[in-house]
Amino acid sequence: MTNQQFIQSYQHKPLSEIALMLSKHPELDKHFILNQINGLQKAKLKLPFFYQNKAIVYPVGLSMEQCSSEQTALFKSQLVNGKTAVDLTGGFGVDAFFFSKQFLEVSYVEQNQELFEIVQHNFEVLNAPIQCYQTSCEDFLSKNTKTFDLAYIDPSRRDENKRVFKLAECTPNVIELLPQLLKTAQQVLIKTSPFLDIKQTLSDLKSVSKVWIVSVQNDCKEVLYLVNKTADNNPEIIAVNIAKNTSTFVFDYEKESTVFVDFSEPQTYLYEPNASILKAGGFKSIAAQFGLNKLAVNTHLYTSNELITNFPGRVFKITNTLDYNEKSVKTLGLKKANIATRNFPDSIEQIKKKLKITDGGNNYLFATRNLYDKLILMVTEKAELN
Repeated sequence: MTNQQFIQSYQHKPLSEIALMLSKHPELDKHFILNQINGLQKAKLKLPFFYQNKAIVYPVGLSMEQCSSEQTALFKSQLVNGKTAVDLTGGFGVDAFFFSKQFLEVSYVEQNQELFEIVQHNFEVLNAPIQCYQTSCEDFLSKNTKTFDLAYIDPSRRDENKRVFKLAECTPNVIELLPQLLKTAQQVLIKTSPFLDIKQTLSDLKSVSKVWIVSVQNDCKEVLYLVNKTADNNPEIIAVNIAKNTSTFVFDYEKESTVFVDFSEPQTYLYEPNASILKAGGFKSIAAQFGLNKLAVNTHLYTSNELITNFPGRVFKITNTLDYNEKSVKTLGLKKANIATRNFPDSIEQIKKKLKITDGGNNYLFATRNLYDKLILMVTEKAELN
């Protein structure tokens, strides 16, 4: 049996099971096979276009974890117009590949030789005319004499075992490189993890014109900063949720800090903003734009008597509002519910134990605080939005 025959035969099995099987086949390349099967399993959902091409070679697991998904790569490739682009932290090449669909000329830069050779092979089988440079971002910038319309950079954590919250803790150090980046390109698009503090990053970069907070199916994936030489101090904040019906919410921090919001007890409908809006911090702007009341200052849930059908998030009809105790829930005969918490001291597991209810059913139970700082439960069901 060859490596490829083994991969084709067993690619759908769990990796732990495959590793055990490979121990009985010393003639096969265990490292290569595990990387390919892990890559195929991840690419099936994350990179369906790559997955369909049987000639694609996949890198080590970390590179697959760190690379953009097809959905986010396609999204960011359409944000900036131009003819030339350079991806300075190329990785598995997903972003560079989708940039090549929008730009006439794309350059890919990657320091790791093994990963570089894999990606170079993949670009060939994908018929992607991308210029490849096996060097570090810093070295490329120091020797480059060309001006690009866009430079794209995706700094990573220096320590993969440690969560970081500042751009200065990532590598390459974009803050130090920024003057050089702006000499290399008209605009710079920086991708960061959602864990980085947005306002701190804006303060560090100083010349940001737009920020996109990007979620896929309400799971926040990345934050993108567009930097140029003429940006002001109040960039446009764009919260995007890529889904069947993609939603976009736009605001800025200057208005967010001054807008007035009404507060009220729960009314007929309950609104939970999507993950991008919550990450972006558009807590007052979302209420003002859709004419909603907020439940409390630190409770980022909203309510209204009239149904808002185009709200960028989940919408529920409130059937009951209860005190937080077992007796209230028992009176309703509620034994099952999908539980969510906002600004609440107890965990979901603690709530289930205290109220003696289990997961499931058609009811959604929101545990939160009202405007009087009282712990409440809202029993809801999904609103019909037509």
